[in-house]
Parts: sequence; structure tokens; C-alpha cells
Amino acid sequence: MPALVAYALIALQAKSSLPAPSEPPLNTDPKITALEKKAGLKFDDLFPRRSFFGRGANVLNWSPDSTRALYTWSPYGWRGGNDLYLYDARTDKTVRLTTPESLGAFDRDLTKALERYKKEEEDQTKADTLNDLEWREWRLKQKEESEKRREPQPSYGGISFAKFSPDGKTILFGFDGDLFTMPAEGGKAKRLTRTQAPEGDPTWLADGSGIVFERQGAVYRRKFASGEEEQLNPELARGVSFSGYHLSPDGRWLMVNGYKGVGGDRQVDYITYRDRFAQAQKTGRGVADDEFRGESYLYLYDLSQDSLEELKGDGKPWEVWKWPGGKEWQELSLNEEPFSKDSKSFVFGTWKRTAREQEILVADLENKKLKTIYKAKPDGEHTTPGMSRPFFIADGTVVALLDATGYRQPWRLNPTTETANPITQGAYESYPLMATPDGHSLIVSAGKENPARLDLYKVDINSGSTVRLTKRDGMYRNPQVSPDGSKALAAFSNWSSPTEMTLVESGKEKDLTESHRPGAFTKVNTVKPQLFTYKNRKGMDVRGYVFVPEDMKKGEKRPLFLYVYGGPLGTGKSVEEGSFNSTSYLFAEYLTRVFGYVTATIDPRGQSGYGNAFGKANYEAPGVAQVEDLTDGVKYLQATYGTDPAKTGINGWSFGGFQTQMCMYTAPDVFTLGIAGAGPTEWQNYNTWYSTGVIGPVPNGKPEDLDKYSLTHLAKNLRSPLMLLHGVEDTNVLFQDTVKVYRKLLQYGKGPLVELSIDPTGGHGMGGDMDTRDRHAIYLSFINRWWGPYTKP
Repeated sequence: MPALVAYALIALQAKSSLPAPSEPPLNTDPKITALEKKAGLKFDDLFPRRSFFGRGANVLNWSPDSTRALYTWSPYGWRGGNDLYLYDARTDKTVRLTTPESLGAFDRDLTKALERYKKEEEDQTKADTLNDLEWREWRLKQKEESEKRREPQPSYGGISFAKFSPDGKTILFGFDGDLFTMPAEGGKAKRLTRTQAPEGDPTWLADGSGIVFERQGAVYRRKFASGEEEQLNPELARGVSFSGYHLSPDGRWLMVNGYKGVGGDRQVDYITYRDRFAQAQKTGRGVADDEFRGESYLYLYDLSQDSLEELKGDGKPWEVWKWPGGKEWQELSLNEEPFSKDSKSFVFGTWKRTAREQEILVADLENKKLKTIYKAKPDGEHTTPGMSRPFFIADGTVVALLDATGYRQPWRLNPTTETANPITQGAYESYPLMATPDGHSLIVSAGKENPARLDLYKVDINSGSTVRLTKRDGMYRNPQVSPDGSKALAAFSNWSSPTEMTLVESGKEKDLTESHRPGAFTKVNTVKPQLFTYKNRKGMDVRGYVFVPEDMKKGEKRPLFLYVYGGPLGTGKSVEEGSFNSTSYLFAEYLTRVFGYVTATIDPRGQSGYGNAFGKANYEAPGVAQVEDLTDGVKYLQATYGTDPAKTGINGWSFGGFQTQMCMYTAPDVFTLGIAGAGPTEWQNYNTWYSTGVIGPVPNGKPEDLDKYSLTHLAKNLRSPLMLLHGVEDTNVLFQDTVKVYRKLLQYGKGPLVELSIDPTGGHGMGGDMDTRDRHAIYLSFINRWWGPYTKP
């Protein structure tokens, strides 16, 4: 009888099951639908199936006479690799130098690759018409087929690099792992190599008679006229592997980087759920109580003692620097042009982090002598000394990036007198790009007028006077300046213009690419944020940007929702005019326009780009200064816009996930809702390079040295709703970090306040079973349940 009952129940269940919904939950919520209609903006308008944004151009280099520039780029929707383009400033014309068809003779699979791209586009176009359920099933099928595929699909990799010859008449470029040349005006490509091992990092010999390149951990020189090819790098000490090179302008001296592995990092486990049963996987990880593994070397070698006809000398390179690994992190800083113009000197920087010792050294190549020309104990962000990247200018002095003014700025170092003087000064960061050929001026990239923007300036090296070369407000990223300093190509963006490659010349600017889906982003990007500045409790300027509802009236207490990162980002930051972050910009715009919230992004102390005091703020007090600055920011926004003190939310990812939790646990009277993604909660288990540089020292070599900064000790203070998100397969910040803090929250009875959302196959940025659109839909659902849209009284 029980078996019959069970069978009947199963049959009944099968007959009464409802069809799966064809649209996601938020799309069918009548309240949200009505608000979206009123605002003229749907959630899926901001997170479409096809991205608004295409690939940006990659500027490679200028011709020696500064008249032409090479870049790689692809128009929106192209599925293959980038092709090579040439911009000619004399005619103001752009020429496409390569196409898949023009390189078809060198790739047997190219026709198949083009057929594949065509079919994929046709399938995607059909999928665009499907309802949500059908589209997700189609996408799952695509993913399953990809995971089952054992052989790589035919593809067009595009152009990997390109360089003008010294006379500007020929272009050397890389395709499919091999080297090619073509006339600079375009034409038929000529193959130089055809090997299974790829060639890379090529450079021309100064007279254009040949090239030098890397292949399988070695450097080779090839002469065009004779066809001779010889290996240049010398034999290194036992166990030391080649890892990079630079060639002096006259071709005589070879700089070689070496690396020697000394054991491996410890192996830690993480769990995957892709198969029938869960599996434990391993990933390498050096943590707080581990020493640094491996050794690094810098060598200089005189190539004049070697030739095909005769070998002279002992064949041993000059070892000029060594890091033996161990407890202290040390690093080397090299410029792309580390040799002097006459090839007699070589300059580099070193950094011993624990001792806080920075040096800039010059090697006298003829006499094999090293001289320290600058020595200091920097007090800023731990990565700054690695950015010194010193280089010679025309008069034999050296330019290096230092932070001795309190900000990262270029300095002029005199190797003879061993004196140092700042070239720019002021409360802003300035990054040297190049010196003009006469050595009188420096071209720099700086946020001089507003740290939310990045402009190009020409600086008089002697007087420090500056002239702004760029005209629009926004970010000029990754600039490539012509050899004579008269022109530049940069990736420009602001909040009205997504990134395009822009020509800057003689006070004029012109976009050379159209990279994005035509008109798509303009239709939704109708409300722009406003930049703001306020003073924190220490009297320092703190920057942010804010979206304010257009219908907001005085006296209305609107909810406030903040985005924060709060940690170091190298030379980047969150508050940048022209950054369209999916959370801090797109999701914030939705909350403002549809839910009626005031939304803001703030860069507190702890972020890069605002000088030493900000960059070092985390050390031995991670997250503390940020809580102060964010609290002061909330007060400022309350005073300025009248936001609701009872409804102040905060969210962030990675370090921002840590910072969000710090705010929720240590300032619970200020922050009343949080969404924290992939935050490190136990610093003793994060990678040792970052933790010992950003968080604090490990004097005893034990986990407890850093555990005192962990969030697990603070979680009991939670008072308001908190969502935790993490990718289970995250090997950067391990999923266990979120599990550990979640356990503490449960142990202290905070379960009713906490929601845990995981991506079972996601990494640090997720992207497994949960895409960007769905992650933000989960954010919105959480906010909607606890607060809902703003309703006027």
C-alpha cells in the first residue's frame, strides 16, 4: 500500500506541476514595473544581453619621425582578434593594414575560424529574440558544449605586437606566434619565422639590419642580409632561468632578468561542485607565515665578446642585483629604456620593503661599477618604489617617480652630484611618460586640476612650469606620446563618452575609433553624476561622485546607498570621470532613477591616487581610516541632500567587501544595510605579498600577527541587514573567508539579518553560474525586501 501511495503522489505531482516562468522575478513585479515605466528605464536596459561596450584600441608605438602611429583594434561585434591599423598625421587618415583575409595564407584554420564566427553571430542573433527562459536554456547549452569540448576551436588571434623599423619604412609584427614584416604603407606581409615555439618581445637593431626577439626562454638575434641567427643570452648560474631582456641602443649590452624557483608555495584546498560529487582542488598560496619562495636576478652582459666567428672573455654575465627570497619582499624597478643614449650607463631602482630602503643605481658599463645616486626610506604606499622606473634624459641626468613630496611625482636625479629635485610639486600625482629629445621638457600624465581626471601636461624640467595639452574633462588613459613630444594617442572617456582612442595634437583632439554598440548606451545614460569634495575629521579632502534623483525636493529624506573599494589599486581609483563600473555607476543610476535613492561612490583613505597619507592608511589599522572617512561622508551627504540617517546602505567587492563589513560591524549606528562581495575576512590567509605590504608586518612569522585584523572578531557587532556574496571557486580570496565570517554571524545569532548568496562555479569576479546582471538583480531584490523604493510621505 505505501508504494502505491508514493506512486500516486509522484504521478499527481507530475500532472499538477506549473510551467517554468518565462521571465525573471523582478521583471514581473508590478510595483517595480510601474516605477520603471515612470522613470523610463528598465533594469535590463542597464544589463543587456549584449554589452554596450566594445573593445578599446591598443596603441603600440609611433614612427621615429612622429608622423604615424600603429594600433590594434576591432569594431564592435567582431569575435576574432584585433587587426593592425596605421594613423598618418600628415594626411589625417587611418589605414587598416591587416585583415583575416590578408593573413589567410599563413593560417590553415582561418577559413574555419571565420565560418565559426559567422555561425556564432547568427546563433546569437536568434537567441536575442528568445524570452528569458529560452535564452537561459540556450546559454546553458552553449556552456555545456564548451566544457565538453576537448580540442581548441579554430580562431583568428589577430596581431599581437607591431613596431616601426628605425627608418620608419617597415613594420615588424607578430601573428599566430610568428614574426612578419610589411611595408609601412601597407602591402603584402612577409613571414620571418615558422616555429612551434612562439616568438615575442621583439626589437629592431639600431641600424635596421636585423631584429632581436625572445623564444622559449632565450634571446636571439637575426640578421636579414645573411640570415644568421644566434642566441645572445649567456649561460646563467645553475637553476636560474631567463625571464626578460633589454638591449642597449648600440646593440652591445644585453640586460637579462633571471629567476630561480626554490620550492613551491604551500597548497591549499578549495571545493568544486561541477561533478556528481564534490571534489577538493589544490591551489598554490603563500600566506602570512610563509617566506617568499624563489630568487630574482639582474645581469648585464657584453655581447661584443661573442660572435659567430670567435668567442672572447669568460662568457659570464655581470650580476648587478639579486633577491634571495626569504622573509623580506624586495623588487626591481626598470624603465622600458633603462640604458643611456650613448649605451655607456644603465639605471634601475631597488626596494627592500621591510627595511623601507629604496635606491636608484647607475651601472658604469665599461668599468663594471655600480653607484647609488639616490637613497631614501619612502613613507607612502608600498608599491610606489616599484613604480620609480628611472630613465636617462639628454643631459645624462635621470628622471624617476618618487613620493618624497608626499605624492607620486617625477624627480630629477644627478648621478654626478647625487642630488635630487622634484620636477612637479603640489597636492596631486604626476606620472612621467617621456622627455623631449632636447631634454628640456617632460610629458606627464597627472590629475593636477582634479584627481578624478587624468590629463597630459608638458612640464619645463628646470622651472617646473606646466602646460595642459588635453582639453576635455575626463580620463586620458594609457597615453602613447610621439618621439618629438608633439602628439599623443590616448584612451579617452568621460561620463558622456565611453572610451575611444583620441588624438591629441596642437590643442586639438579627434576620436579615431568608434568602438561601441551604436547609440545603445546613450539611450540609457541620460543622468550624469556630480563630483563632490568634503573634509574628513583630519581636515583632508575626500572625493566622490553622487547621483541625485531629479524629482528630489528639499526636506525629503531619501535612502543613501554608497559604493566603496577602500584599498590600493596601483595608479587607479574608484572616483574617475569616465568609469562605468557595473555597480558604482550602472546599478547606482538604476537605484537613483527608479528607486529614488541618493547613490554615491567615495574614495576614502586607503585608496591609491591621493598621496602617501591615503596610500598607507591601511597599514596596522586596515579599514579603520575608511570607516572614519565614510562616516564623515555620510554626514556630508546628509547635510547636503538631507538623506535619511536610518537608511544608509553600503556595498563593495573584494577589498570593498571587507570594507563594507568593517562599516557594518564597527559603525552600526551609521550604516544600516550592507552588500559585501568576496571580502578577505582573515588576513593571515591572504597572499603574503599583499598582506605584509598593505595590512601589517609579521614580526613573529605567525598567523596571529595578522589575525588580529580579521573580521571574525568583529562580526558579533552586526545590527542591520547584510548580504554576503562569494564565488566558491575563488582562488584569490578563498570562499572559506566568507564561510568563516558567516559561521561567526550564525554563532552570535545574526542569522535573521544575513543572506548568503554564492556562485558555485564562480571565481573572484564570479561569472560562473551567476552573471553580472543576475548578481545585481540579487542586490536589488535584497534592497527591495528590506527597504523598498523611496515613497514620498
